[in-house]
Amino acid sequence: MDMSLSVTFPAHAFHASLPNGRASGTLIVGSMGIEFVHATTTVTLPLAGLELKLGGASNRLIFCTHPARPEWQIYTADHGLLKVPALAGHPAVQAVGGARVRHHSMVWGSIAAVLALIVAAGFLLYGSLDAMSAMAARRIPAEWEQKLGQSVMAQYRMQHELLDDKETKALLGPLTAPLAAAMADKRHALHFHVVNDPAINAFALPGGYIVVNSGLILKASRAEEVQGVIGHEIAHVTGQHGLRAVIRSTGVYVMAQALIGDASGLLAALANAGPLLLNQKYSRDFEREADAEGYALLKRANVDPRGMTDFFRTILEEEKKQLAKIEDEKARVAMDTAMIYFGSHPETEERIAGLEKKMAKDPRSGWRNDSAAFLALQARVKEFVSEKEGERENNDKGQ
Repeated sequence: MDMSLSVTFPAHAFHASLPNGRASGTLIVGSMGIEFVHATTTVTLPLAGLELKLGGASNRLIFCTHPARPEWQIYTADHGLLKVPALAGHPAVQAVGGARVRHHSMVWGSIAAVLALIVAAGFLLYGSLDAMSAMAARRIPAEWEQKLGQSVMAQYRMQHELLDDKETKALLGPLTAPLAAAMADKRHALHFHVVNDPAINAFALPGGYIVVNSGLILKASRAEEVQGVIGHEIAHVTGQHGLRAVIRSTGVYVMAQALIGDASGLLAALANAGPLLLNQKYSRDFEREADAEGYALLKRANVDPRGMTDFFRTILEEEKKQLAKIEDEKARVAMDTAMIYFGSHPETEERIAGLEKKMAKDPRSGWRNDSAAFLALQARVKEFVSEKEGERENNDKGQ
């Protein structure tokens, strides 16, 4: 590529070879093609056959793909890309430019006549963005929500090491079956996955897809802790929190359109929701709601809900250990401040206190015992993690 004629933009890319399947880098536009440069990887998409597509909330992102490299997806938020001389007259740029004009014409043509009425009606009828997003989420057909979660899960599967689905069902099933049976809202069947990831975490996707990290399973000391976390994640699914977060990101106008029957803008946003769903952090309101609903689900399933709070304490202890490892006092204070700012341990302590008030009224015994199933799961996950570590070591030696 002729670097003397190139123009650069900040960009991101998705590909299985990148760390965690996604990385930030630089997009360089030259006379022969566009090049994504990352610290460890460089890929070029030729201008001939280059495809551009608007996406993300309010079409703020430009996605670049090429039939010759279908596994690569590069995107930037800088619309200056469309004005680069090297792309002047390119069919893909003209198509995207036309889409931008049509999009803005539709928005601004409608805004003068109906936006004030839509916003006022939305707030009067539903009270808040959360209420509006909840109403809009319920208008999404269950099969569409399931396909969204399935699509995002497929992307995630390509970039991570997952325990075999049959093994997961056999080992995790005894712990999750009581919870699934006790669900009040059976809009979606639940699909569980175990991933080789040391982080003490789990997450849920729309449509009933729940991923549990190996680090969480290995750190838990009893079945009720794992079940407590899973009950919390099931509540995110039944509360449609992931879907509602995506819908809320589209803004009042698109939400209001969906509520009055035009879901085209909303569906366009959902089509590109993968990055948001895999990297989102739920609001405090959603987390509190998932705590409350998850707690109620555990009780209906006859699972000791104290496992939920016990694992919250485990998370707090891990945070303290991570802080203690930071030798520089200023850096430690900065990290502690960041945890406060991003809603980490103070929020966790608050959630524990709220749940303990509920537990004061509940019995301490008489709950179901799934210890044997938990120990079998934990032993297999430990083997699974060791197997993957061994494979990486062998690959490193082979190189």
